[in-house]
Amino acid sequence: MENYIRELDLYSAPLRKRYGTSKFLNLHRKYRSDFEIIALILEALKVESAGRYVLMKHTGVNYAQLEKYLKTLSIVGFIRMENRQGQALFRVSERGLAFLGQYYVLLGMLLNAYSENETRNNPYEAENEASIGQQRTAIRVIKK
Repeated sequence: MENYIRELDLYSAPLRKRYGTSKFLNLHRKYRSDFEIIALILEALKVESAGRYVLMKHTGVNYAQLEKYLKTLSIVGFIRMENRQGQALFRVSERGLAFLGQYYVLLGMLLNAYSENETRNNPYEAENEASIGQQRTAIRVIKK
């Protein structure tokens, strides 16, 4: 399991550095997808067990939302709950780490595709400019 965590860190570190994001996700965004919040929860639990309060602070969700995610993640088998000294602590499972790895792969693909599209011209812009040029020519012909 530790080898898999190291692999995740090796894969995710260059993306974090390249795009200047902390754990890929911006906590201050108004709207985040369920996948982003799930990835944050799994990322927080990747190294060591954590309680609800730590997870709430790390993910930026309230108690009711966190409970919904924890229940779902435990049903799916991505996390395990442990009781230590009367406190409920959560730990990521192998299946959760596999999901997190696939999430990083997909996120990397999306970020790379997004950066490639920004660096080269958008193909739709050329089509729109040609269409606008044709419309202007047609208007000139009609006016004459």
